[in-house]
Amino acid sequence: MQQNTKTVMENKRIIDLNIVEFEDHIGQILDSKLNQALHELKEEEKLLTREQVIKRLGIAPSTLADYTHKGILTSYRIGHRVYYRWSEIINSAVKVEPQKRTK
Repeated sequence: MQQNTKTVMENKRIIDLNIVEFEDHIGQILDSKLNQALHELKEEEKLLTREQVIKRLGIAPSTLADYTHKGILTSYRIGHRVYYRWSEIINSAVKVEPQKRTK
């Protein structure tokens, strides 16, 4: 009986796909989405140089030094090079609430 159920399920078609083709298609979609999410996660954890952070944020070198000195941003040193984690930069951003206008 189990063999018959399996055969019947394999012959069912969803959007003109049998169950095996459907599973394969869903697997491909999931793989693609997971790979994309993993790539984005890796990008966030990438270490960036001072120059890269300055360029991404559009700030002056003195501003980056000030943020680092005040502890707003955390820097990491490897040898003589200084790096920042993009995910930490994004997490340190503070939401600005709109101010009400007074007349």
